[in-house]
Amino acid sequence: MQSQEDIGALSSGPNAVLLDDGTVVMAQAVLPVWGRQLDVIHEQLNAGISEITVALAALDGLHEELAALGRQEPQALRDGLGQLLPQIQEQSMHALSGLQIGDRLSQMLTVVRGDIQRLVDEMPLLGLAGQQRAEEWLAELKTRYTTPEQHRVHGADPTAGADAAGIDFF
Repeated sequence: MQSQEDIGALSSGPNAVLLDDGTVVMAQAVLPVWGRQLDVIHEQLNAGISEITVALAALDGLHEELAALGRQEPQALRDGLGQLLPQIQEQSMHALSGLQIGDRLSQMLTVVRGDIQRLVDEMPLLGLAGQQRAEEWLAELKTRYTTPEQHRVHGADPTAGADAAGIDFF
């Protein structure tokens, strides 16, 4: 059995040594995947905020045009409304898409939080886990993903896979 001083010496400083038990194997396999999942969640959050901001700015401009139409003759008013309404609808759809990012992120975070709890619950049983158990763990985690982004960044190459620019409505 190692003393607290021995363990402290092993786990600190520039020459830290990780003990090669199953818990470490599992942590080394799972933690990088969680990190990539959190990175993609952050990217999606920023994209959603940007989409909402652009759409609301465009809607504000259309609102000003709509207010100016109120001072027009009836025919000019009808023509102007005919041009503005499709633009308003388009920008409203962009804003809605940006807002739906919240649902998408909630689903993604639920998967990561669930896997964190799973690791906490199973940690006492992982002392003898090896690489095969880590691979099984990651395969099971992958079955719970709900978005293409999660699948894309699951492996070691986060640039591989399909383009994730589209938004799926839930």
